[in-house]
Amino acid sequence: MDRTRSVSESQSLPTYHLKKSQDNSPPGTAGAISASSSLSSLQSVPNKARKDFAKYSLSKVLADYKFLGNIVTFKPQEAYGFIRSEQVTGDVFFSLNHMDSTDKVSCTTGALGRWVTFVIKDCGKKSMEARQVSLVPSSTTVSYLSGRVMNWAKIGCFIQVTSGLGLQHLHNRLFAPLVETNELVLGEVGNEVTFKVHVDRSFRLEGRDVKRGDLNDEVSKEKDAKVRKARRRAVTEGSIVGNEEDEGATEGEKLMSLKHITNEEFSNELVIAVESMDACDLSALFDKQLKTRLSTLAQQSVGSKVVAAVIKRAARLDGINVEEKITRMVMANFKIICSTKQGCAVVQACLENFYPANKVMLAEQLLELDTVDEFSVFWVHGSHIFSMMLASLDESGLAMVGFSLSGHYVTLSSHIRHYKPVRALLVSLVNTDSFNEILPEVEQELVSLACNKFGHFIISALIESSPSSIKSRLISNFTSKIATLSLHQVCHAVIVTALEKGTASTQAAFIEEVCTVSTNQADMAVIKLTKDRYGHVVVLAMLKVSRHKQVHNVLKASILCKQDELIENEFAAKVMKTIKTEFHNRTSGNYSK
Repeated sequence: MDRTRSVSESQSLPTYHLKKSQDNSPPGTAGAISASSSLSSLQSVPNKARKDFAKYSLSKVLADYKFLGNIVTFKPQEAYGFIRSEQVTGDVFFSLNHMDSTDKVSCTTGALGRWVTFVIKDCGKKSMEARQVSLVPSSTTVSYLSGRVMNWAKIGCFIQVTSGLGLQHLHNRLFAPLVETNELVLGEVGNEVTFKVHVDRSFRLEGRDVKRGDLNDEVSKEKDAKVRKARRRAVTEGSIVGNEEDEGATEGEKLMSLKHITNEEFSNELVIAVESMDACDLSALFDKQLKTRLSTLAQQSVGSKVVAAVIKRAARLDGINVEEKITRMVMANFKIICSTKQGCAVVQACLENFYPANKVMLAEQLLELDTVDEFSVFWVHGSHIFSMMLASLDESGLAMVGFSLSGHYVTLSSHIRHYKPVRALLVSLVNTDSFNEILPEVEQELVSLACNKFGHFIISALIESSPSSIKSRLISNFTSKIATLSLHQVCHAVIVTALEKGTASTQAAFIEEVCTVSTNQADMAVIKLTKDRYGHVVVLAMLKVSRHKQVHNVLKASILCKQDELIENEFAAKVMKTIKTEFHNRTSGNYSK
């Protein structure tokens, strides 16, 4: 269970630093699986050589680690397929050449759905392949390793792997995100843990499902839980935390028992009971059981639900000052609370139920985030509440947040975890004076962002939300590129938005551009668009926005003059059907005005 430690407590904890290695081994070998890039944030190891050696040691320890997955694609003639695993981001390519003869024969008779173990090989250029592929029974489980927590960072902890060759390479370090360490006490080091390994497309290794103790210690943990439950029974009956039995406990015992408090003291039944409490009972609950440790409870599964329920109930009751107290507590521990999914749910409850003045105070915590790294950490779990907070900031506050990300908008807009909060920020800024200073950075790479898997959402949102002057400036970047961009799998959606939100002159210019035959073309671009999977969507949008305008007839004539070439194409058939339906409606009197 995560908890917040005071400064004095943190200083009293032992810190395990990476010792300077006497080994002059190279930092890595080609084809070896790479360690987590999160090691670069290890504050206790400023020396790059030490960090490189930690990565090298980890790659040695995990070189033969077996991942578990099942075959989802297999082509017997080409003798290759793909494996899907919960431990790997994306499907992994494998070849029959990397299976033994017995498994090869088995695969030829039916490979789909078969479970396999394999090791990962980095083939360069962000390509991974499976090696040492072996068929295993369906009852096979994921391989867990043992390790020891060595130190903590803001967003997780670093584990020394002790399984296998771990004790021969003592400097190895594996990063585990904070969200995967719910059973650990935040800031406590030296504990033995078990975990499984995960690797993403960039070959960053992470520890997942981190649990305290060895796999053989479950019996002793259950026995310990029973002892603590008997000790805490009075708490569940409504007594105040910190009774006389606890007065003789040492600080270490209190810290060790803290992880059990939530499940023993609170339950889902209490969440339901809060909904019917009056002001007196709610104040007593808050003062006696929540007030002194709200930041810790907000990060727990059940505790966060109780806190959220208190927030919602307090908003419906008059004459109670719980809201102001919670606001101050959340402000004081904002970064810690928002480091978990449960904590962000508590902050969301505050933003949804508090008075506007308290919402503004919470939203202004964004102004305390100065760097892109701090925003990135916050967005791991707080992307949604970031968007909610923007609505409570004034123009100067929005400008401060916007300028904090200057120079990084293109990179952030292309990231799967960051594009949504960036989109929300830019849309909030679009009607402010400060947006004119941010716009050139986005405009410089506007076409490349429009063709990006995630960036195109931001460009479409800007076109939809911008005032007319900025909208025309954005759309003008696509001029003379309509024929090419309309064929792109994601950019065609941006062109459709530009057609729907652009002025009549912009729409006409786009249509004329694809209906004109240049000197280096054999045919009009609109014919190619009409036959294309993505291009025909743009043509349909052109037909829709140009209705009742002269350019509409030019567009239809350009398509119909080549209808013999289009009749067999499935996408062109949709365009022809639209034109014929329009003609039928016109002749029958049902044509919309």
